[in-house]
Amino acid sequence: MNPIAFKSAVAAVLCAGSLSAMAATNWSLTNSAANEPSVTGWKASNNTTNINGTDVGYWVGSGIGVGGEPSNDNQHALDNKAGYEVALLSFDSLVRLESVKAGWAPNDSDIFVMAFTGFGSMTAAQSLDGGTFASLASRGWTLVGNYGNIGTATKELGTTSGAFENTYSSFWLIGAGGFTAGTGVNSGDVRNNGVVRDFSNQTYDYLKLASVGGTVKPNDGGGSVPEPGSLALAGIALLGMVGLRRSRRIPV
Repeated sequence: MNPIAFKSAVAAVLCAGSLSAMAATNWSLTNSAANEPSVTGWKASNNTTNINGTDVGYWVGSGIGVGGEPSNDNQHALDNKAGYEVALLSFDSLVRLESVKAGWAPNDSDIFVMAFTGFGSMTAAQSLDGGTFASLASRGWTLVGNYGNIGTATKELGTTSGAFENTYSSFWLIGAGGFTAGTGVNSGDVRNNGVVRDFSNQTYDYLKLASVGGTVKPNDGGGSVPEPGSLALAGIALLGMVGLRRSRRIPV
């Protein structure tokens, strides 16, 4: 093969490899322990009482809901009626969560999303068990955003650029309602003046989570695989060298 043609082909492969390594993945959510990600449910009666583990239910076509013991409220969805509920998503790899899709959202469907960014040697589950929603921000959890009325369409979280572009975690929380760091869960409904509504007007949120989307962090846990950015730069550099060599071979 012509050396220039060969180098051009290699450069194209490097660039394509960088794009495929950064391709987004979609994960379906179930209550199976073998699912990727695994999903566990957590609940507290209010923002200052202890958070405890609770059941996760699964409905084919609709997704997962949180409820049951130890505070059985007879609700099958992820909701904020009779207590505040969150779903903990645990991935095998570091993931940047980029989208959430509910399969069932009959009424109000506000959610908040948080990433576990670490707190000493404490694990994500340890940070929840016995903690409070008011203290989550000081126990290793970072609020990524509040999202109003997501319905059943795919909701983009806005993490592919901006402040959370480089936030990758194996642990993500999705909760019903809104969230304020240092205070905890709220209704998620905001008035025109920016004040968050209380629950006196029964603005409870109900939804079942069907799937999430995101990108697995390149080179996670390996060390021998080049970062996609490096692959792309190598491809561009090689293409530049090919172009330079061609230009030098053109007679003056």
